[in-house]
Amino acid sequence: MSSKPAWRELIPRYQVPPLPPMTGTEKIALLIGTGLGSGFAKPMAPSWGSIPGFLYFILLTRLPLPAAIGIALLFLIPSVWSGTICERLLARKDPRPVVIDEIAAVPFALWPLWIHWPTHLLSWAILFAIYRVADYLKPWPADSLQSVKGGLGILIDDLISSSYMGIALFAFIRFFPGLL
Repeated sequence: MSSKPAWRELIPRYQVPPLPPMTGTEKIALLIGTGLGSGFAKPMAPSWGSIPGFLYFILLTRLPLPAAIGIALLFLIPSVWSGTICERLLARKDPRPVVIDEIAAVPFALWPLWIHWPTHLLSWAILFAIYRVADYLKPWPADSLQSVKGGLGILIDDLISSSYMGIALFAFIRFFPGLL
């Protein structure tokens, strides 16, 4: 009776599940839905998938604010589209490798950083941890909206959780600007 030690489960690895034959459009949807494949990283695929979301947000901040808002809102469309296709391809409701919801929702959590940009790497690490906790906790009504089918169901709970975080981050920056 040999079993792997529990610590081995924490070693990062890349694992693509068996996939059905796909059309070109489905391959593109899978690539988008898995965050260019970052969702296949184990363990904790949503956390690995949030990293491209933070990079996406940083790129958005380099644009004029109206353009960044427009892109963030438009990006929701391919997020829902790819999430719907990925759900069918991976034959599961909200499959773990689908991380486009984490990526698309990051700007809704970090928008107050346009007011006050963190200068410390520790601040970014703390924001990342809070983002992951907010996504995990799924505050009301995000928890009940996970039952919505397809890409909209995959995305909507993350948008709500991220919006709550954005409001809390705005209040934190407003009342404790020197702590970030």
